Amino acid sequence: MNQIMLRGCRADVLAGYLQALGLLRVVSAQADPGARLHWRGDVAVLDTMLSEEDLPAWLARTYVPAPIVSPWNSGSGFAGNGKSRSAEQALQTVHDLADERFRPLRRAITVGRQVVAEGRRRGWGGKKDELWDKTHKIDVVRLCRNTLPDDALAWLDVAVTLTLDDLAFNALAGTGGNFGRQDLSATYYDRLLHLMGPKAKPAQSRRWAEAALFGREDVAYLRDTVGQYDPGRAGGIHSASDEKGDGFANPWSFVLVLEGTLLFASAAVRRNGTSNASEAKPFFTRSTPLGHGSAAEAEPVKGEQWVPLWDQPAMAGEVAHLIGEGRAQWRHRQATSGLEFAMALASLGVDRGLTAFHRFVIAERLGQNPLAIHAGKITVTPRPEEALLRGPYRWLEQVRRTTLPSGIATALRQVEREAFAVAAGEGRTALARFVIEFGRLHELVGKSGRLRKEVAPYTANGRADWLAALDHTSRELWLAAGFAGLRDTPKAAGPGIRELLTRAGNKGWQDTPGCGVELYGTTLVRALTDAHRIRVIKAQDAAPGAGGDEATRGVQTGYLYGERLPIDLLAAFAARDVRDDVVADYLRGLLALGCGPGTDTSWPSRERHLPDWTLSLLLPFFGTGELTVRVPDPRSGEQPLKTLRLAPRPGWVARLAAGGVDAVVREALLRLRMAGLRPRVSRLPASRADGPRLAAALLLPVTRRTRERSLARICIAETTDHAIPDTEGVPA
Repeated sequence: MNQIMLRGCRADVLAGYLQALGLLRVVSAQADPGARLHWRGDVAVLDTMLSEEDLPAWLARTYVPAPIVSPWNSGSGFAGNGKSRSAEQALQTVHDLADERFRPLRRAITVGRQVVAEGRRRGWGGKKDELWDKTHKIDVVRLCRNTLPDDALAWLDVAVTLTLDDLAFNALAGTGGNFGRQDLSATYYDRLLHLMGPKAKPAQSRRWAEAALFGREDVAYLRDTVGQYDPGRAGGIHSASDEKGDGFANPWSFVLVLEGTLLFASAAVRRNGTSNASEAKPFFTRSTPLGHGSAAEAEPVKGEQWVPLWDQPAMAGEVAHLIGEGRAQWRHRQATSGLEFAMALASLGVDRGLTAFHRFVIAERLGQNPLAIHAGKITVTPRPEEALLRGPYRWLEQVRRTTLPSGIATALRQVEREAFAVAAGEGRTALARFVIEFGRLHELVGKSGRLRKEVAPYTANGRADWLAALDHTSRELWLAAGFAGLRDTPKAAGPGIRELLTRAGNKGWQDTPGCGVELYGTTLVRALTDAHRIRVIKAQDAAPGAGGDEATRGVQTGYLYGERLPIDLLAAFAARDVRDDVVADYLRGLLALGCGPGTDTSWPSRERHLPDWTLSLLLPFFGTGELTVRVPDPRSGEQPLKTLRLAPRPGWVARLAAGGVDAVVREALLRLRMAGLRPRVSRLPASRADGPRLAAALLLPVTRRTRERSLARICIAETTDHAIPDTEGVPA
């Protein structure tokens, strides 16, 4: 068994990929039934009994062409009306050849002519120069299916898909077997005559075979139409503007390409019960203008052809079964778009043994002649980030089904672009961009008076740990997750801070954010401060005996659930040591996505920064639950446990927002003394803390231990974990 590197058959060019499949198909059927093919990187490798020297010679002297005929097309040579003279001449020449290798093709041509004669007898003929009346095209195709030899039906399945009452075309074969004015079957006959016809030269045919298979570039090609399969060879450095796509054509390349397309016959897929004709084309989806540099939203495209790679040798029958099934499932159904196909690869929704897929966008860039534009390669590997996108994708589908204003349509494309990048393997960076762009889109939908009547706010079905999947070394991300996760129930969709900071309320869209302030980098602190102030008012109204003793003692405003952050992050936020615009971007996205409380990920920073003493003083008052510290008795020297519940006075947040930090500090020290504690502060220097930022930072939840340590830092006390309180930075 010889292992032959087919350097001329590269998977990043559609022609190269199809050439490899075509070669496997013909070698297996006509020379070596045990031949196998696999991919080493993007290069095809053929395992066969034929040697590298014998393979081109076998093609030139022994190969039997596939019976490819298109009697349903006017330009295929069957019309006989002189409109496509070159096609008619090529068809007749092939039919008249005595070479035994052409017998299957001659038979198919003979039956094709019988189809034409029968169709005309039934009155299906077209007017003027047309072969068929358009209303009877489907009848002609049905007659072809019932009449043509079995070995000629593979081409029919590739070119045309029959539905109950219509025809669908596979973009691999253009529109029913032609690219604009180029009929593929007619070009096939022309190329065969160059290779095997009466005037063909075996030595030249062999050199063309070596060029097609092994990548030789010292062989003179034909100056003729290339077609969509190899757009890189269309035109050339001396091309004129009126050449209309003519390029450097290798006859063997075109012949093997058509042989390769026969493995994409749609019959196997349709037998699996697919009713939609567009889904009956193996690994073919509608186009998503994402994921490649030449993508353009308004560009006319026919769709996307994805082609699989595998690294273990496979026989022709195995490859035919793989492609015939065309399995690429995401969310328990066949992928229908380029984005969904990428998601399928990230969730292992394709057959086992596949290593990667190349993506080709079939775009119309030369008038009626489409081109297969290479749009990248995606490896088949599980990507945990993909699971996070399933819920948001359903909401994006709802948005996509509406009539969108241009601004929202642009925002939707941006979200889908980042989702594609996540599926393509760009990891946490792409996922972070997705979170940010999803938040922007969600807010735009909430602002649209028409759209918010049709699309409800996104609601997460369960807890999604976005923080663990993102770059959790970012302080801005952790702070955003801390704010976004604030709620009074463990459910991500339960009441929380989202209704205060966005237009997404618990019962639908709101006209404005609950706090009355739009969430941007420049307004972040104000929005959070106003949200905290509203939270105080609600807590005061809900407190037992509102307006009585509870108001005197204070009101507990902390949320019951949320991400417990280290004090380092609160200190960084209060000290303006973070980028507010990045925090706002992350926060808007996490609020829209329903960031759940709690995570299995911990803040990775091991650096310890002492917060401003004002933050340490106020932190024990903001939160939930009781605090326990050991308070030394100056008389006995004992350290009995003291349990207490501290809560802020109702007006503290408003005072901080107005810049009255010193007044709040005085009241806090007084309340500590009233609670039986001895603050270490004997005199009160003016605080340098930013009041509004401090009010916003105090919304963030911390652990009970952090609050106890802050209390011990301010007061003469010790925490129950015997930690020595660090009093550095506390005024003496």
